[in-house]
Amino acid sequence: MDLMATMLSEQEFRDCVRPLQGLEVSLAWKGYGSAIFLELGRLSPPQQPRRHEQGQACLRVEWDWRVENASSILFGSSDTGPEIADGIRGLQGSRIDDIAAVGAVPEIVALLSNEQRLRSMAMTTGDPQWGIRLPSGSWISAKSGVLWMDAEPERITGQDATEMKVSEDAGGRWGIPVAEPVNGKCAACGWFRYLDAHYELLDYGVCLAEASPFDGKVVNRSSGCPSFSASSSD
Repeated sequence: MDLMATMLSEQEFRDCVRPLQGLEVSLAWKGYGSAIFLELGRLSPPQQPRRHEQGQACLRVEWDWRVENASSILFGSSDTGPEIADGIRGLQGSRIDDIAAVGAVPEIVALLSNEQRLRSMAMTTGDPQWGIRLPSGSWISAKSGVLWMDAEPERITGQDATEMKVSEDAGGRWGIPVAEPVNGKCAACGWFRYLDAHYELLDYGVCLAEASPFDGKVVNRSSGCPSFSASSSD
């Protein structure tokens, strides 16, 4: 445990996350494996080694999780890549109504304005693998059944680290190609197809739009061109 970490009571936790209420899910993305990230509030541009825009705050769940409504599970970490990618994109634009830590081994529940809930639910030995980055830059997580502020984050090792380095190196070589006028980002375009099996770890895909200057070429999810279409059937 990080020596600078501070134990939080339930009330202190609620006080810490209260400023997140009302923030928009400005970017929802899938990391390596089953990790999910919700970037909240105003976005800042990506900087190395970050590959994504960063919100004022962030909610991440590294392992098992699900998104549900009042009566059913909509999608979760055990679904296939395309189902998860579609579901995660559907979270964007909603707002945080509340965030709670529940259970003797604290798991996180985020209540959204679209009447959906994101629940973490670790199924492996150890601690729940969720974290909340506050606007101050501090992180809240759960370890040994206790809520902590600024506990030392888990280190990425092995295959995860290798996959992330390969992705970062590719991004450094390929850049973010753009053709003006940009009518929309590739990530929202119906002609865009992700390259990697983890859907958004690599951030790159291929363009299928015949009329686009990028047809058959690799583009970034933040790229764009005049042939943007929200649906491939347009």
